[in-house]
Amino acid sequence: MLNERKIPIASFVGYSGSGKTTLMAKVIHAFKQQGYRVAAIKHDAHRFEMDHEGKDTWKFAQAGSDVVLINSQEKLAMIEKVESSLSFEAVISYVKDVDIILVEGYKHEAPSKILVVRREEDLTLLSSLKDVIAIATSLPLDEKQIPIYDLDDVEGIVELIQSNILGEIKDGSRS
Repeated sequence: MLNERKIPIASFVGYSGSGKTTLMAKVIHAFKQQGYRVAAIKHDAHRFEMDHEGKDTWKFAQAGSDVVLINSQEKLAMIEKVESSLSFEAVISYVKDVDIILVEGYKHEAPSKILVVRREEDLTLLSSLKDVIAIATSLPLDEKQIPIYDLDDVEGIVELIQSNILGEIKDGSRS
């Protein structure tokens, strides 16, 4: 399932507990308010479970199915067994029919990163990352080389994504 067109991607990276999920949820909400179709991808460095013991889909997986899909009038979900973690490119290839992909995690793979910083020592991550377009923080930072946004400045962060990643100008038209 490859994307038919290259979908713009913005990623939120930072250490655990920095506020990535909270900020990304606010940004998703803001984009939805403007009529965008949004995909959200979360990289989990740990093992996660979406399926719950006893449910039909869990029973199918336990019986040996390598791919389990469940579909309703409102949702589609797919669980696929993998031998190892998929590459970032492989994961995004599953996404289609959206205007933007917002990603949490994939510090070293995802493009166009917004570094979420909670503690000053979190800034050490900046030197090991490529493609950081901004920092989102509640700290009073004096960083001159990269734009800094307050964690609560969702409107500013959305405008940054629109201009730098989606190629839109202030009135909403594409450049």
